Amino acid sequence: MKIYIACALTHVPRSLFDEHVAFIHQLAKALREDDPNADIKYALVNSDPQLSTKPAAERARLCYVWDRAMVEEADLVIAEASFPSTGLGIEMQLAESNGTPIILCFRDFGANKVRSQAYENPDHSRHELQVGEGFVTLMALGIPTIFRTIQYCGPQDGIALVLDAVNSLRQA
Repeated sequence: MKIYIACALTHVPRSLFDEHVAFIHQLAKALREDDPNADIKYALVNSDPQLSTKPAAERARLCYVWDRAMVEEADLVIAEASFPSTGLGIEMQLAESNGTPIILCFRDFGANKVRSQAYENPDHSRHELQVGEGFVTLMALGIPTIFRTIQYCGPQDGIALVLDAVNSLRQA
């Protein structure tokens, strides 16, 4: 099985960045241990380091091309969505367009939950912004190819729950 781990990186708070990155690496390792034949790819290993060797003017295009290819070649996308990310949203939409199943996971870090906000429209009607549970946007949660949505409490919990979902998908 070819698995792509999609995740936010750019806008992860720097105070949480090392912990977030460690989780992604641990998840990839656990997926490989669970299935030694699995082909696990993710930006931290398979595109970001390589981008630093390319001319600055080429990096954005290459980032898109390389990450898109990893999504399009995947049999499964695991989307770690604890933090907002335009790139993650694009990757999830690419997966959906290809009919690729997505396992969406996220963690409450205490600083990544948003509250609803009241707003007024030009007709003076007042509304509450629809933010769902406040971690992942409703539009992303509504992607039809999401196989499972997982809220996890910590790294070991997250890995166990994702592995369970991957194994359930394999059996489906």
